[in-house]
Amino acid sequence: MRVSLSWLKELVNCNLSPQELADKLSLISIGIKNQTQDYLELDLTYNRGDLLSMRGVAREVAAVTDSELLFSNLKPPTYPCLPETPVQVDNKSLCPVYCVAKIEGIKIKPSSDQWVKKLTDCGVRSVNNIADVTNLIMLEYDQPMHAFDASQVKDGMLIVRTAKQDEKIMTLDGKDRTLDETDLLITDSEKALALAGVMGGKNSEVTEKTTTILLEAAIFDPVFNRKSSKKHGLYSEATKRFQHGLTKTNLLQALSAAIKMYEGLGGKLTAITFTGNLQDQVKTIQLTRQKINSLIGVDIPPEEAESSLKKLGFRLEAKHLEGEKMRLHLRGGMVWNVTVPYWRLDISIEEDLVEEVARMYGYEKIPPKTLEGNLPEKIDQSFPNFIYDLKKSLKEAGLTEVQTYSFYSTGVLNNLDRDKNNLVKIANPISSETEYLRDNLWPNLLEVAAKNIRNGIKDIAIFELGKIYTPQKGDLPHENYHLAIALCNDTDNPIQELNQIFQQAQKHLRGEKMQLHLGGGKSREYFHPTRYTDGMAEIHPRFVNKFGIDQRVAVLEIELNPLTRP
Repeated sequence: MRVSLSWLKELVNCNLSPQELADKLSLISIGIKNQTQDYLELDLTYNRGDLLSMRGVAREVAAVTDSELLFSNLKPPTYPCLPETPVQVDNKSLCPVYCVAKIEGIKIKPSSDQWVKKLTDCGVRSVNNIADVTNLIMLEYDQPMHAFDASQVKDGMLIVRTAKQDEKIMTLDGKDRTLDETDLLITDSEKALALAGVMGGKNSEVTEKTTTILLEAAIFDPVFNRKSSKKHGLYSEATKRFQHGLTKTNLLQALSAAIKMYEGLGGKLTAITFTGNLQDQVKTIQLTRQKINSLIGVDIPPEEAESSLKKLGFRLEAKHLEGEKMRLHLRGGMVWNVTVPYWRLDISIEEDLVEEVARMYGYEKIPPKTLEGNLPEKIDQSFPNFIYDLKKSLKEAGLTEVQTYSFYSTGVLNNLDRDKNNLVKIANPISSETEYLRDNLWPNLLEVAAKNIRNGIKDIAIFELGKIYTPQKGDLPHENYHLAIALCNDTDNPIQELNQIFQQAQKHLRGEKMQLHLGGGKSREYFHPTRYTDGMAEIHPRFVNKFGIDQRVAVLEIELNPLTRP
């Protein structure tokens, strides 16, 4: 979010220099990624959606600098004498609020220099006066809007519905989009006009011939919106705001402001429609002074806590206490009912309020304290260090590490004809591909080798370090760490090359138990009868071919027991 400094001065009476303001915000409020004489670029966290608007930033600046706000949150006007423009919302859970204002008599012109500077400083390109109004409102109020050319909307009726399977729309970027039921559309009775909350359609965009617009202000489901924008690769300033969440109070204020701006351009409001519940739910949270001081670790006077929250727009009411709670109050306790301002959607629990008090108090003023009690004993890191050294050695020997799932795929089970009764079965698997836990690593490496060969890679030298699982009657499965290596190339004797590679890493394996687990009671059936040595073997061609491999594959598997290593 780029914040125009000249625009900010219209909203808050702050006399700090750009550098001083950046330093103050970074210390108390939000990080600054970039700072110039024209703008500040905020390093926003996902929870602070209110700072995606100029008014939201102005409120924050006023709070942290003790400055005066130059705007008030007036209740938007009503329009009882105007007719409604037809609107139909088919899915109110995906579009809880949908408002449309019909504005006639507009003329498309370039925007004024003042508007262009505001947009430019905020990183938005000026298009024309009609489109720029929607962007200016979005930047100031955090409420995206869209203007449809009313002449292109059949019967002037806007419909909000989910798309039909394989329905198409050409968006404003000139690309044809194929849609499905997971997309929300704005349509008329014949065609799709916009991908709701994502991008408008080419067939209803405002042009030089436009004289009447249907101005949309809506709230769309943020999760549905995010999935749709991600699926189509469409990310914009509008989608960012829909996905952070919007408020109804802010929508009404923004719509009123937009109408005034269009009227200032010579337009006339001739019809307006409001659908859905237009009242934000008031959120009240109980806050105690004891909670503030216990979490922050500093005795903050109740007057300072109250002042900090009031500066941020919270309303506080001292709670009446009786009996034992009254005695607590007399000993210095305090309890408030705190009403959260409508624009702070990130505040939902008492700890959120404590965080607001802490940052306003100043994290730098909280003194460090020595931890009480005894330090825990140092965790033995010898085995993780051993694993790290082993991986490093295997990499230096020319191997590539892979990580496979802890399950056998159905392909592995079928190709090796595994007896599933000897495997650990998951009680509630996500799918058939995650039903049985692996009791060896090498079968999954064989599957990895097959995938690489299908992709044209013929020289394969891979390893994996991980757990295997063996069933124990009447108890949880036994878990062991194993190392497995698979080698597959054009050599006539891959076991010899595998042995050479293994010798380079042997210094890390003194004391490890060498064993090649055959699995499922099949003895040495998986391996070539004459190309087998202690600890490593060549996979039998019969099984190699089942994986679609026409090369010789050598494997080894070693148990790594951290309890028996010196």
